[in-house]
Amino acid sequence: MNSEIQKVKEEILAAAKRAYQIGLQTGNGGNLSARVPGTDKIIIKASGYSFGECTTENLVTVNLKGEVLGEGNKPSREIRTHLAIYNHREDIYGIFHCHSPWAIACAEEATEIRPITVHGKAKIGSIPVLRVLGHADEAVEKGVLEMLRANPALSAFIQTRHGIFTLAKTITLAEHHAELVEEIVQIELLAALRQFLTRNLKEEC
Repeated sequence: MNSEIQKVKEEILAAAKRAYQIGLQTGNGGNLSARVPGTDKIIIKASGYSFGECTTENLVTVNLKGEVLGEGNKPSREIRTHLAIYNHREDIYGIFHCHSPWAIACAEEATEIRPITVHGKAKIGSIPVLRVLGHADEAVEKGVLEMLRANPALSAFIQTRHGIFTLAKTITLAEHHAELVEEIVQIELLAALRQFLTRNLKEEC
């Protein structure tokens, strides 16, 4: 079992390092977690650490009730949202969350984002926007559960003014999903800008 936990921790570290290096999450914001297969254990980033500062020693292990197993750091305050997803979706083994600026900007007035690219449609599909302003509280948990019930195969959503949440069968895939969501919304906003400029140029002519 220790080898399985170590493997999961290494996968978390790799995902955190990649996200930090490409600037998907800056500072000490965001969080990520993974379920240890065959157990009720969840390993999650500690509160106050950046993705770039994650180590096997400072990651926190909790159970599905949110109880910290062992001594050490305090888990990310977003643990409540992660646990709501894990307890509702037994098929999910990795959750990634980041405060990515393009996604937050694109979701400001939206209730749903539909990818216009072939890749985005195939890999992610429609991305609902959770229009709840709370931060890892009861209102957010309720909203997330309602979203999961309405979208049984959900792999990504954006919480308004907060950022991307992606869920997958591995933390590696969840991080990749987050990169793709940020790419999708960049294209969405660039396409909207192009339409705006084209329309204005036509009106001026």
